[in-house]
Amino acid sequence: MLENSIIENEKLIERFEIDYYLKNEDYAIAAALKALEITNEVQKSYFAMNEDSSVSLNLLKLYALLQSLFVSVDSLYALALSLTKSKSFININKNPELRELKYIRNDVVGHPANRVYNSKSLAYCILDEKSVKQNSFAYNIYSSAGVTNRVIDIFNLVEAYYQECNNFLNELYDIAEDSIHQPDLIKTINKIINLYCLDLDYFSILEQLKEQYLNFYEKASSEQHRLLWRIEIIEELRAFAVEDLDIKELVNYAIGLELIKILKLVTKDNNKSLIGKRNPYLVSSFYRFLNNNKNLIALANNIDDIRSPLFLSSIDHLIKEAKSKNNKAVVKYLLFLKELYEKGNDGLLYALALPIREYKKKSKK
Repeated sequence: MLENSIIENEKLIERFEIDYYLKNEDYAIAAALKALEITNEVQKSYFAMNEDSSVSLNLLKLYALLQSLFVSVDSLYALALSLTKSKSFININKNPELRELKYIRNDVVGHPANRVYNSKSLAYCILDEKSVKQNSFAYNIYSSAGVTNRVIDIFNLVEAYYQECNNFLNELYDIAEDSIHQPDLIKTINKIINLYCLDLDYFSILEQLKEQYLNFYEKASSEQHRLLWRIEIIEELRAFAVEDLDIKELVNYAIGLELIKILKLVTKDNNKSLIGKRNPYLVSSFYRFLNNNKNLIALANNIDDIRSPLFLSSIDHLIKEAKSKNNKAVVKYLLFLKELYEKGNDGLLYALALPIREYKKKSKK
């Protein structure tokens, strides 16, 4: 029940003792906790107020709720960063409702009259003010692709937030109270990477890493922790059956990237790289394609998130451009990603589009 979740959230926040962090001048943690405390009050007030026939009051409540939820999620990440030195320690985007929250908030509250998706695409969002009720509202998105109508279930959105937030607060409290046993984890992941780079069997050691992690964090689950989530992705990549040699090479390379991501999580060192493994043919071809067509980089920014509203149009545009330049390798790579998108295979799409995100990082340096 939502009411119970709100009360539980209040108790979980109080366990952290904000005054303790203020006295010790740990203002980052204190500010994040205080923000969570305040936004919980906003959400509590929203549902405590009776549904009103006044359009203006309903709009005021909706704006306050969406902004408070957005601030809540941001504060969770800030709290995780302060306690673990890594925002990636928790994985709130695994929850599809909360993953949509940033889009909904920016559409309705953030930038409705100037919704920038990339350097070439603008959209305009119009809220149907008469549709705003205690538990739902609707709005239209106008863009070059046409008109999209969205109906949002407020109860499901808020319930999803509290389910994730309460789980995270439990985990982060344990971390705040206990020391993190990193040395053994670092040793194990380095052993896995060495075996991987030598093309030797590393999978049994990967299972050992998972067991070590679960021993340190007894309540950990792949829904909450990126380390376990990335191990799941590696398992999915290993199980992915494909005959094409170029795709096989890409899949194996993606496993290596996930292993490096795990190493970064446990060491908090973002400078790690996959030493000894060259970029596979499809990836190097795609990098050269973007290097020679800088105007297409903005489109590439949209094809690493299966839930991006511009994923399909962006990848279709890139495929068209690659075909016009007779770049068969890039066409193969993009068609493969599009196939994963059409099958709704979020995990594999994330992993196999990861080299595109790595290109973006390199291009910013």
